[in-house]
Amino acid sequence: MRRRSYRTSRGRRGAGRRWALTAACLGLALYIALALGLGSWAHELLRGFAAREEDELTDGTRPAPQAPEAEVTESVAFPEVALYAVSVGGFADEEEADYNAELYAARGGAGYLMEEESGGHSVLLAAYDSREAAQSVAQNLQDEENIPASVREIVSPGLEMRLTAPARRIDAVREAFAAWQQALEELTQLWQQVDAGLCTAQSAAERIGEMGEALAAARQAAFAEVKIEGESSALQGLEALLQNWEVDLGEIAADPSEFVLEFSGEIKYTCIKTATEYHAYVEALKGDVK
Repeated sequence: MRRRSYRTSRGRRGAGRRWALTAACLGLALYIALALGLGSWAHELLRGFAAREEDELTDGTRPAPQAPEAEVTESVAFPEVALYAVSVGGFADEEEADYNAELYAARGGAGYLMEEESGGHSVLLAAYDSREAAQSVAQNLQDEENIPASVREIVSPGLEMRLTAPARRIDAVREAFAAWQQALEELTQLWQQVDAGLCTAQSAAERIGEMGEALAAARQAAFAEVKIEGESSALQGLEALLQNWEVDLGEIAADPSEFVLEFSGEIKYTCIKTATEYHAYVEALKGDVK
């Protein structure tokens, strides 16, 4: 009987312990639930306080989300670009023309090879912003050095295109072209200053570097974002033209020749190169862009 009584007592104690354990677990679960609930409630309460403080500091106003910029359709006009190059030649074959181009470049000329419509080649020595200046140099070459020379026009007519984009982007395209045109005009004047001894090669190189930086900033403002709708081929061609110009200016500024004649010839060559590239760009688009 004692053994039996012992087992019964042990079973009761075991049941009591199980009940206590269960109650403890339920209590813990209830505590966790309450803690989570209180924590969430406290978190929301603090957020509410912070929001009210922010409203008080900003007079209850918050910046509204920016709406997409309205697009407009406008005509963008690029004015005529004209240079007048002093040309010598023509030479029957390219090898002879290339040989003479190197000779003229050694004397400070551009040495830019130009293919003629007839199939021959001529060498362009320098480009001026007026026909009179180019004609005067060509006449001096004939009179003083007995070199047959003439004036070749590199004239690109005005170009107009219609673009659809936010107004600021269209303005940025205009400004990028204006920066390109200004750099071409300044470079045309700069090599003449170098030849006249009014500007050192180092000083000229620094100015060319500044031109390149200004052009790069203008191009990025116009083309860094998504492409503008309408006339995409025209815009892609313009961006490529600006990028090529940046590269050319960067190369001259980064490694100016210590020989003034060679340095001057590089500037002359770059002026003619960009003018002829723009001319080709306009001619390719002239039938498509109205």
